[in-house]
Amino acid sequence: MGSFWREMRRRHVLRVAGIYVAAGWIFVEVMANLLPLFEAPLWIGKTFTLLLFLAFPITLIIAWAFEITPDGVKHADELEDTGEALPAALPDYLIVAALCLVVLVSFVDFGGNELQPLAAVESGVETGDPQSRSDAVDGVDSLAVLPFIDFSEGASSQYLADGIAETVLNALTQQEGLRVASRTSSFSAQNREQSIQEIGQRLGVAQVLEGSLRRSGNRLRVSAQLTNVETGYQTWSQTYDREFDDIFEIEEDLARSIVLALKGPLALDEVKQVVAAGTDSVEAYNVNLQGLYAFQSPNQRNFASAMAAFQKAIDLDPNYWDAHGYLAFCVGYFSIYSDYATQVMPAAVSMELALRNKPDSVPANLIKGVLTPGYDAKYEYYARALEGTSDRDLALYVYYAAYLAPQWRHAEIDQMVVEALRDAPNSVLLLFSVAMNASRAGDYSEALELANRPGQSDGSNFLVSAMLSDIYFRMGDGENLKRVAEQSISAIGPQNGFITGFLLQAHILNGDLEKAQELLGNMIAKRNAGASMSATPIAMGLAALGEVEEAVIWFMRAYRERDYWLEWHILSSARFYPELAAHPTFQNVLKLLGLDEASIQERIAQGH
Repeated sequence: MGSFWREMRRRHVLRVAGIYVAAGWIFVEVMANLLPLFEAPLWIGKTFTLLLFLAFPITLIIAWAFEITPDGVKHADELEDTGEALPAALPDYLIVAALCLVVLVSFVDFGGNELQPLAAVESGVETGDPQSRSDAVDGVDSLAVLPFIDFSEGASSQYLADGIAETVLNALTQQEGLRVASRTSSFSAQNREQSIQEIGQRLGVAQVLEGSLRRSGNRLRVSAQLTNVETGYQTWSQTYDREFDDIFEIEEDLARSIVLALKGPLALDEVKQVVAAGTDSVEAYNVNLQGLYAFQSPNQRNFASAMAAFQKAIDLDPNYWDAHGYLAFCVGYFSIYSDYATQVMPAAVSMELALRNKPDSVPANLIKGVLTPGYDAKYEYYARALEGTSDRDLALYVYYAAYLAPQWRHAEIDQMVVEALRDAPNSVLLLFSVAMNASRAGDYSEALELANRPGQSDGSNFLVSAMLSDIYFRMGDGENLKRVAEQSISAIGPQNGFITGFLLQAHILNGDLEKAQELLGNMIAKRNAGASMSATPIAMGLAALGEVEEAVIWFMRAYRERDYWLEWHILSSARFYPELAAHPTFQNVLKLLGLDEASIQERIAQGH
């Protein structure tokens, strides 16, 4: 054994092995960082890595068999062992120890990380560097999916780029062991002009997925890359050049590749799909994404566009339950701008179909809560929607506006919304509840700052106008209330009389009682002529003008018609008009609605 060890040292086999491993390691690291920059296919990295492994024993054999001498390369057997003293043994011992350590670490990593080296081969990631894979956060791999960038001509496919990113995000959210930042957090991050490191640190994730899309006719080119937040290096990248009809395959391949890169091959069932598109129709899916893109920017024009797109998607695939859920929400929520009677049945059809086939549908649960009578029954659906992984902003907004605010429980949602606002500071849906809370607390300067933050105070956005109108009304600022109300009516119409009611209140605050009476008469006349006009603002106008008995009659009408605005305004009216609040019929309406103090306190005690 001693002679063999001496021969190994004499022929410099150990030193050749050390040099080979060190050079190979450096080569793999450089290759892993450079290949993604050129969007090189994964097989190139796999092939070179495999060749390095296969060439290692060949190199050792060559080192044993041949020797480089001043007279050229000679077979080692031709050289005699002269018995000369060999160089110091310590370097050779260190080389052997280092090689044993490399082998040991490789086996430990192989056994303790769900075959992670195989995952590296699958994903094109070299795992020798511990920073080349996702850092664990409490044992869970974490990432954020940014909205993909549309490089199509005229940027006409941003809806598709967002849709692909959101579909992949939702699929990754369902994977056990992955912590994925919410859509609101991830999609708002890209607009802040921050580096990947800053985005990752702010969202508390170890990896960030970016992507781009270019569509030309029916051809689709989708590129994506996964970047390690700490090092700033790409750990995975891929480009897909396919036909548009292959979009489902692109999303499935993309999601599976990310899971494999982070969790290894044992994390996935080879048969089970990762991405659930909800339809087999590419055309229906494409139209649905157009609807979702419009739906994410709430204003009247986008709301109508979204509704038309969801209906078209259902026409293309009647079993598209996601589209049914969003259509149900659009149709049902439109009742607050028209009337309950004409909207409830069309909404109920899609709503019930969606809930029967997809019980966790967030929009379907939300509109079910809005249309269900009784606050105890409503709560079940809102709670289910808040547990969902999608449409967080929408769920928080509806839970506040349709459940907490009518009960005058404004502060209960404040912390949840404030946390969400950190990620999406300009979300109109989130700003609505915080601004209303500030207004009811008498902090009008903060309320106005929040309401004006989205920058849509020209009357074109109903929610912004609603916030400003409510704030100026509580401030008693008739002039600004008149300005906002007139802008909104001019831009988007009376909206079932909601904004018209604020214009009526503005005339009263400004002392223009004659104009107030004239506007009230016009509202009643339009209603009698068949126009959509809520009974609640008429009742509030009558109460403000001191006609309490007539106001109570109109509040009763609003109750019988299931008027959405009644529940939103009735407790405010009770606080503004003490004589109205003391009326026994008005008190009876509060009890019928479940908005009397005893009913509210009982729900709070039950945790509802």
